[in-house]
Amino acid sequence: MPGFAIAVVLALQFTPATAAPPPCEASRAGQVDTAAVPRALTPEDLVRLKDIGPPDRVFPESGSIALSPDGQMIAFQVREAVPEINNYCLAMVVVPVHANGPPTIVDSGGELVRATYDFRGKAAYPTGVPLPIAPQWSADGQWVAFLKRVAGSTQVWRAEVSGGLSVALTRSPVDVEDFRISADGRSIIFSTREGLLRTQQQIQKEGLSGYHYDDRFAPMAASRPFAAPPISTEFWTETLGSTDLRRATEAEIEILRGPAGVLNGGHGTVVGPMGRKAWITQSEQDAINSRSYLFVDGPGGRSIPCLAESCIDRRGKIWWQPDGRSLRFFRREGWSKESTAIYEWKPGDGPPRRIYTTNDVLLDCVPRSGDLICLRESSTQPRQIVRLSPESGASSVIFDPNPEFRFLLMGHVERMKWRNYLGLETYGDVVFPVGYRPGKRYPLIIVQYESRGFLRGGTGDEYPIQAFANRGYVVLSFNRPQMVGLLNSAKTAIDVERENLTGFADRRSILSALKAGVQQLVRRGIVDEHRVGITGFSDGATTVQFALTNGVPFAAAAVSSMLWDVSYASMVGPAAAREFAAQGFPTTLDTNSPFWQQLSLSRSARTQRTPILMQMADDSYLPSLESFTALREKKVPVDLFIFPGEYHVKWQPAHRLSIYERNLDWFDYWMRDIRQFPRTRTSDLAHWEDLRKTASAQEGGERDYGPTQ
Repeated sequence: MPGFAIAVVLALQFTPATAAPPPCEASRAGQVDTAAVPRALTPEDLVRLKDIGPPDRVFPESGSIALSPDGQMIAFQVREAVPEINNYCLAMVVVPVHANGPPTIVDSGGELVRATYDFRGKAAYPTGVPLPIAPQWSADGQWVAFLKRVAGSTQVWRAEVSGGLSVALTRSPVDVEDFRISADGRSIIFSTREGLLRTQQQIQKEGLSGYHYDDRFAPMAASRPFAAPPISTEFWTETLGSTDLRRATEAEIEILRGPAGVLNGGHGTVVGPMGRKAWITQSEQDAINSRSYLFVDGPGGRSIPCLAESCIDRRGKIWWQPDGRSLRFFRREGWSKESTAIYEWKPGDGPPRRIYTTNDVLLDCVPRSGDLICLRESSTQPRQIVRLSPESGASSVIFDPNPEFRFLLMGHVERMKWRNYLGLETYGDVVFPVGYRPGKRYPLIIVQYESRGFLRGGTGDEYPIQAFANRGYVVLSFNRPQMVGLLNSAKTAIDVERENLTGFADRRSILSALKAGVQQLVRRGIVDEHRVGITGFSDGATTVQFALTNGVPFAAAAVSSMLWDVSYASMVGPAAAREFAAQGFPTTLDTNSPFWQQLSLSRSARTQRTPILMQMADDSYLPSLESFTALREKKVPVDLFIFPGEYHVKWQPAHRLSIYERNLDWFDYWMRDIRQFPRTRTSDLAHWEDLRKTASAQEGGERDYGPTQ
């Protein structure tokens, strides 16, 4: 569908006067030459992927695809990261379902809206995760409404489907968080948290007499307190075309609290075309191992449950078929839950039957005439919008935002399955080097810790998998096994983490799975066991840390999240410190606990030799300084880069590109002895040469870091 993507990319470069866009003229034209010659995939190709919907499957049911009332059009937002300006180009797009016409750009410009959440006694904790924008159609199908952020304010905007200028519908003094169009189409019902602004103003005033250090603090993230939850939500109704703004009625609030679309993600009620209802209930609402149950209404007001295991253990959306007689739903199943299946249940006609299964990722699916319109991606195919017929398995592309990827060289991908020492199922996607030659052993890079959908940069998106494959590496995209703490009867998150931590049971389970996967590749003659590198973000960074402290000999390592160490409690704040202590971490008084000998890099620094690259956000690097300093004192080659204005998941395009490129250079340098860098990164090379000389002097001679490839 090259014409579709061309139109979108061109529109990303030109913005109506009503918006306040970034200067998108730096964006690629994106035109696809059908006679183009295949070329190597680069880090910039991955950074600049045009995205639709939730990133990294953080919001599994975000509603980012909206079907028009007549079922003929879909609306969605396209976003493209532009490293040159360290910003995003955004466009709201409308496309015909039958793909027989070009898309219409109904709005463009604005600022990236990032998600926040209430976390350990801190309200609206910031993240680098883009908030999926869920458009909503007017009843007559003439316009779409959506959240848009301009000049630091998030409001509801309206855009005409014909492509006219878009306008803001709400004028809230604080950010709009959610909204619905009223049934008559004459008003917008929306929610805000004005109390957050008032609390932040009170905190500002508190600073005049000194902040009280309490659960509101997260010292590694900020030197001032966060607002403390709960922050009340206010509900409003604004009449379109007027200045009439009032408090929403209870009935209107219920509309806002309900699902925006016809699918259900595990709560609320779904009404079929015949008026029949279906709903989900949860057992033990606060329990980690709670189960969901599916019900439909029956004759005489009875509730009919689906008692089949496929119903009880289902996760995800439910929807009625057009005849109103059968329900369909998604279920994760198969080896280590690698597959997504679709089941159909006709109440009163036996158990559900599976009608479709795939290892691809399906997101934000919308039913249409028995088919589904979904976001779909595979290990080698970035996200597309497709039309899927579950009964036949037929799938056709409605919109491909990245058609140029067909001309990029990518390594072949093989799904490999195995068990760890506990017998737990796990799997990994083996990405072979571009130009792979059987019989030759290649250096290996391990990327963690989930491997579903397009293999971009691993969880957190910092390690460019296909760029490594284009540099001559085998990549093992590793999907960690199920948490040990979930295997038994844990009732709370604390219980789960306590079981995980007892004897480092979960870390040993993960490490066992990793080692078994690598050993398979070595036995098959694919990988050089002396040139294995490992990367890690979040839980994956902890796996790297545990592996190194327990003597696993990696040739090089890279991490991008906080490292656990003895001083962690003083860095994360009182609320988090109590939570970690409840999970089984030693307190600050227990600095000599044997626990730290198995996890802390500062306590094991004397035995470390692996070169470690740390690229961290400025809101979370502080707990890692103890490890970094001890390793430096021991002359271990360790380097640290801190990225400003970042969070756990980094969001700035220029940072992402720099992180990608430096990770590639780091492993090239230490695992392949490549010492020729681009002119823009010669300072990194000079510094790493110094680290190498210092480490070699400490060891009494030049260390062999691997042959040149």
